[in-house]
Amino acid sequence: MLVGKITSFVSYCCTSRTERFNAVFLLVLVLGLLHPFAMDAQQTPANVISEIRDALAGHKELSRVVSYLNLGEKEFLQNLSGTGTQFTFFAPTNWAFVRVTPMDIADPFYVDSKLRQDVFLHHFVQRSLTKDDLLNNSEIVMADQKPSTLTNSGPKADGPIQINKANINLEPVSLGSNMGVIYIVDRVFATNQQIEEAIRRHPAVETPWGPIDPSSHQGNVNNQDVESQTVVVDLVEEFLREQAAAAAAGQQP
Repeated sequence: MLVGKITSFVSYCCTSRTERFNAVFLLVLVLGLLHPFAMDAQQTPANVISEIRDALAGHKELSRVVSYLNLGEKEFLQNLSGTGTQFTFFAPTNWAFVRVTPMDIADPFYVDSKLRQDVFLHHFVQRSLTKDDLLNNSEIVMADQKPSTLTNSGPKADGPIQINKANINLEPVSLGSNMGVIYIVDRVFATNQQIEEAIRRHPAVETPWGPIDPSSHQGNVNNQDVESQTVVVDLVEEFLREQAAAAAAGQQP
């Protein structure tokens, strides 16, 4: 539409055919030069989930949170769209998920999309938080528009600082594309009620150890006395291996 109007204007102002041809040629040349810039302006903004995935690629102790974010990537991006261009993400360790997930059942964060969205949106903040922000505030509003409580149980200079009773590693992991930071935490911001409701929504899910027994109060599988002990040992061994690997790499678990 704009090109048509400009061309009409050129035809009106330029009397000779040669003048009109030269003017239109110049217009086409200018539009061709501007086209790449117009395309760049219309490109989709950076994907915050992709940036988190790249930033945590070398952190084996955070592999679970990356897997969960990958599972719900499309929904996360929809819920975070239009909320800004910078974020802070509080990333729970693998052991944090072990602590809140009952044994011998299907992983509720894996099978239940509602739980993933509700919990992980409460781990995002719609701006990039600095250490001073964490030190000097008692409350921050998360991406789900619900508040989280910050507590500082030590001197202002060295913490420790907690969010929702989770200890914060104050050495942030930077996101690419100037999108913000990640802070590692040792707890998941989820209530027991949220976990239990997710488990009830998936009563027939098969596990590696057999079907969930719906008659059990905790939803455990049959022959749980043998199997649950094995699972606990495996998870502890996994955690110890991750700690040793992180220490060898000079990372804090």
